[in-house]
Amino acid sequence: MTTTVIGNRLTGDLGRAMDGQLGDAIDDRVADALEDYIAEGRLDGRVRARRSPGGIAAIVAAGVAAVLLPWCLILAATLPSTYEAGNWKLTWIGLDCATAVAAGLTAYLLHKGNKHAVLSAMAAGTLLIADAWFDVSTAGAGFDRTLSLTEALVLELPLAVCAFVVAARELGRR
Repeated sequence: MTTTVIGNRLTGDLGRAMDGQLGDAIDDRVADALEDYIAEGRLDGRVRARRSPGGIAAIVAAGVAAVLLPWCLILAATLPSTYEAGNWKLTWIGLDCATAVAAGLTAYLLHKGNKHAVLSAMAAGTLLIADAWFDVSTAGAGFDRTLSLTEALVLELPLAVCAFVVAARELGRR
């Protein structure tokens, strides 16, 4: 295929194609795209960066994961096996209150048909898993550990699964 430019005019196969239907089709597509850009307000003189679907959030999440994984190894090597907490009651009351607020907010948002129920359901499920983990891992041997395991397996983890199912179901509706 040979194409040459003489003045502002193309000759050869490409020139013949551009003079005919191909040129008209390209003109129509460019005009349609331009109309879309104008209608969406994207031709306002501002330059916008092109972003990937995850954008900066994906980079930050990857950075957090990259930092936390080695940090877990450092903690495993340096933390003492026991520690006396100064705010033990506040810690547990705060976790349980946050879980109750997330569950209550989820119920309210579901009742109102609000799409943000997905977020509170995910938070509630995550808090329930954290509660189960800390209950079991901080319980003393014997009855305390048995009670913590029972609560985790019978209440907290099944409720967390329910919260995640609610979130997934609500996402499916949107």
